[in-house]
Amino acid sequence: MKYVLILLCFVLLLSCTKPKQHKNEIIKVELARSGAWSDYGGTISIDTSLNYKYYGDYGNIKQGYFTGKISAKFWDTLNRKLEQIRYKKLPASDNANVVDVNYFELIIHWKDGKRRVSRAWNWPSDSVLRVIKWIDTSYKNVKLHQVKNPIRFESTYHGLPKPHVDSARFPPPIIKSRVIK
Repeated sequence: MKYVLILLCFVLLLSCTKPKQHKNEIIKVELARSGAWSDYGGTISIDTSLNYKYYGDYGNIKQGYFTGKISAKFWDTLNRKLEQIRYKKLPASDNANVVDVNYFELIIHWKDGKRRVSRAWNWPSDSVLRVIKWIDTSYKNVKLHQVKNPIRFESTYHGLPKPHVDSARFPPPIIKSRVIK
């Protein structure tokens, strides 16, 4: 009985200690969406300083560059989601070749390396694509403000600027005259 009481006290002391703080190894995450026929794409960059950079449509504002800050909780959630999909061992591509879907390029930087992953938004969805879609829609939950200067992104899948069709002008039709001999 004496040993059970000592063991119980020891277990109680261990359970009262503060849990070990999770160490985030990731220092920067960048996600680019290529854009399909109806979407002109976008790019997101998030780093350990909790800076959030975005290029794309935001609210009522058409495409532009935006910046903001995220919470430490959001950064921790992002790190956990990427760790769950084992970001260091992800295959570089899903080898999908589909027309009229968004293609994603995810670049994950950590202390000793980086991983570039590309995926097509096709069905069925896998765990990697679910995390990518979560990051892709995260701009809706971040308070952003527009900036005038362009932001440089590392990704190669940048969305293209929307064409200005309001001011497009077309030449008049060419009318061929008939020559009578």
